[in-house]
Amino acid sequence: MGGSCMRWFLIGMSMALVCWLHAQRTEGPYRLQADDVITISVDGFPELFQRGIVVRRDGTISFSPIGTLQAQGLTPDELADRIARELVRMQYLTRARVVVNIEQYHRPRVSVLGFVNRPGVYEFKDGDRLLDALSYAGGPVVERARMEDSWLQRIDGTKIPLNLRRLYEEGDLSLNIPLQDGDTIFIPEETQNRYFVGGQVKRPGLYTWRPRLTVLDALSQASWETERAALSRTYVIRKNSEGKEEQIQVDMIKLLHKGDMSQNIELQPGDVVYVAETRTPNYDQAYRALSILWLLRNLGIARSLWRP
Repeated sequence: MGGSCMRWFLIGMSMALVCWLHAQRTEGPYRLQADDVITISVDGFPELFQRGIVVRRDGTISFSPIGTLQAQGLTPDELADRIARELVRMQYLTRARVVVNIEQYHRPRVSVLGFVNRPGVYEFKDGDRLLDALSYAGGPVVERARMEDSWLQRIDGTKIPLNLRRLYEEGDLSLNIPLQDGDTIFIPEETQNRYFVGGQVKRPGLYTWRPRLTVLDALSQASWETERAALSRTYVIRKNSEGKEEQIQVDMIKLLHKGDMSQNIELQPGDVVYVAETRTPNYDQAYRALSILWLLRNLGIARSLWRP
C-alpha cells in the first residue's frame, strides 16, 4: 500500500515538473493577433454580447457601441479592461465587467505564387519551413520556373532572395528558412534560358535550360522519340559567336547502344534539338490510304466522284 502511494506521488511530482518546465518556455499570456476570432460579453447587458469578431490585418476590431478599437498585441484581459474603460468614459455604463474569449485562434498563412503547380494561400503550422510551403503548393514547375531568382517577402516588406536550384539540386538546407505568418514566396518564369526540342519526339516544345544539360536530358524531357524517328540523325542547331547558325549531328544510336559519350554533347541556352524522320517508307500510312480507296471503290463513291 505504501509503495503504491509513493509511486503515485512520484508520478504526480513528475507531471508537475513537466508543466512547470513548459510554463518556463512560454512567453507569458497569449496576445491577440490578426485573424483571431473573439467573443465579447458584458455582465448584465446581454444586448452587448457579440461573437465572431475578427481581428483585422491592421490589428483593430469593431465593437458596438464603441466603434473601432486596437486589439492586436493585447491579451484578452487587457482588451476587456480597455473596453470597460471606454464604456464608462462614454457614459454608456457606470460600471462594466467585460469578458473577452478567443473563439478561434489565428492560423498562420503563407502565399506561394508564380510557377508552382498549385499557387495559392496555405495555412501552416509552427516549425514549418520553406520546403513545407513549396510542398503544399505542389512544388515548382521545373520546366518553366526560374528557380535561382525566386524570393520570399516578409509581412514587413523584407525581401529575401532564394536560389531554389541550390536547395533542390545541391541540397543546401541553409536556404530552407523557417516560415513566418504573412510570408509570400514567388517563383518567376524562366524567359531567357530556354531550348527547343522538335521533330520526331512525343512532346515537342520549349524547355528550361540548366547547367550541364545534355542531348540525352533534352530527349528525356521530350518523352523520347516517336515510331518514325531516326535517332542516328539527331541535330543540335545553335548560333555561333559570329551569329551564324551551325548544325551539329548527334548519333544517339551510338550513345545508347555503344556507350559513345562523345555524342552526348552539352546544350547551350537557345539551342534547338531536332530528331529527323526515318527514310523508311511509312507502310502503315500507305496501308490506311489504300484501305480508304478500296472502301470508297466498293461503295461506289469513288466512281461517282470521278464521273465526268
